[in-house]
Amino acid sequence: MVQDGERTSVDDCGAASVRQVGRQVGQQVERQGEGASIAERLDRFFDELHRIDVALADYGRRLGLSDSTMCVLDYLNDHDGVSQREICDYTMLPRQTVNNVISSFMDQGYIRFGESEGDRRVKTVWFTESGRRYCNALIAPERGAEYRAMSELDPDLRDAMIRGMEIFGREFRRQLRAVKL
Repeated sequence: MVQDGERTSVDDCGAASVRQVGRQVGQQVERQGEGASIAERLDRFFDELHRIDVALADYGRRLGLSDSTMCVLDYLNDHDGVSQREICDYTMLPRQTVNNVISSFMDQGYIRFGESEGDRRVKTVWFTESGRRYCNALIAPERGAEYRAMSELDPDLRDAMIRGMEIFGREFRRQLRAVKL
């Protein structure tokens, strides 16, 4: 990150100053006439994503589960038979954290290990019958809430929201890759 002509790493900045730099860039764009309230809209966008994350974390806490456990359960719900590496890659959780969650599930009889079709050295994670029931009991209410919330939106608004997220995500990734470090 470059701030006032000098190079500063993100580690040298607190979250507030990173947000402040983002606002400064946003204000520069606004002065160029490319968006009257981009910084404000970005704040609203990321604040709403944060509130969704907080709601999901609160749901997990009410169940007595950590965010990591819920994250692994949610991924396994849709991807039974994956490797721990795939779980780490998707959830962005550290290997040790995923290993601890998986070990706990194994101790409780919720999962079993299998061999990968492509590489016998890679162990895949599969739900047992009791593990599938356990997962469904926890994840189904969350998914139901997601479905009901989405169904409250007008179909055109749903499509616009998804289309907007896809376009924003693609452009954000492109812009981030272009940042000179």
